[in-house]
Amino acid sequence: MIAVEETSGVFVVALTGGPCSGKSTVQTMLSDMLENLNYKVYRVPETATILLSGGIVFGELDEEQAEKFQENLLRVLLQLEQTYIDLGHSNYKNNGQKSVVLCDRGTMDPSAYIPRPVWLRILHKMGLEEVTIRDERYDAVIHMVTAADGAEAFYGNANNATRSEGVELARTLDTLVKNAWIGHPHMVCVDNSTDFNRKCKRVVEALLNRMGMQDKRWGKNIRKHKFLVKYFDANGPFPVEYRDFTVEHRYLVDVVKDGMQVRMRKRFDASGTCHYNLTTRHAPFAGQRVEERRSLNGREYESLKPQTDPSRHNRRCFIYDNHYYQLDTYVSPCPGLVLMEAYLMTPTHDDGSALTEDEEAAAIATMLPPFVSVDREVTQDPAFSMYSLAKKEADRGIVSLI
Repeated sequence: MIAVEETSGVFVVALTGGPCSGKSTVQTMLSDMLENLNYKVYRVPETATILLSGGIVFGELDEEQAEKFQENLLRVLLQLEQTYIDLGHSNYKNNGQKSVVLCDRGTMDPSAYIPRPVWLRILHKMGLEEVTIRDERYDAVIHMVTAADGAEAFYGNANNATRSEGVELARTLDTLVKNAWIGHPHMVCVDNSTDFNRKCKRVVEALLNRMGMQDKRWGKNIRKHKFLVKYFDANGPFPVEYRDFTVEHRYLVDVVKDGMQVRMRKRFDASGTCHYNLTTRHAPFAGQRVEERRSLNGREYESLKPQTDPSRHNRRCFIYDNHYYQLDTYVSPCPGLVLMEAYLMTPTHDDGSALTEDEEAAAIATMLPPFVSVDREVTQDPAFSMYSLAKKEADRGIVSLI
């Protein structure tokens, strides 16, 4: 198990989803649970609900008014979130207590309600980069699928007076919001394949899994899986929406000792917008590995490069059947290697009992996208870890495994 510790002491979560997805209920569950774990919890209210409850009817706005409304909504959203994030930083500095900021929706949600050119124009006017506000602001993004997709009997608008969407529109908006977040490094989709109570627990498990706080009650049913892919043509047709990035991982060779690993990551898209971070992964202790993460700037990254063993790959992020996948095609040090990763729920028998190893492998195989040719699962194979792939001397050894 890996426990993720942000060096700032503040963990920021965007809880998003379609209409009538259960976000309000889950927020309460998460708040109670995290407070019992001695976290200070801040809950950022949904900005759109605040503004629309003041008498605005979005459908009555003309194009100019709608664009200005979305621009101001984004401004208010950013300021609301920053208010709570700043309080979290202050609380950690003064009292040593860590905080979790639960955001009811996030910066990318407004983009689902307006045409793409309008969204980009708003970002340009505000001096914002899409990659930055999507990928760097939140430590986790959890999308709850609308009840209109898979739990239609429970779809309604009784708990939100500003909601007016019918079933078909709710499904469309759910897809648009979900696709808006494709590209975030740590996104999870939670659908309606279980009853609502279990759906809420799956959200809790997803967050605790990301925070590295699984225990006997929570967080044990979602695991990261890694698969070796036989063949993938990045230039060929792809049946679902996706985002492409280039990713560099670099391990600092001079500080690897006693099981500790220090890794830098540079992630950039076709626009050239870069995101840098540094992760320190400590040696296992008491059954878990603690990871500390912080952002870097470009100058820091470049100054540390000579001390590193690198790997470089092209990453495609996409959603299939409400599972979030990352498909990596390696450029170096092992050209041609293709790996796919996803967090998947561990399947069980109907009575909750565990499957055999072969039964679990067969069940996992049914979850995978049929348009990706998977060879086998390599989750437990250390040769396919990022650390191994970044070691220059392992080049030929890895290639022989393909």
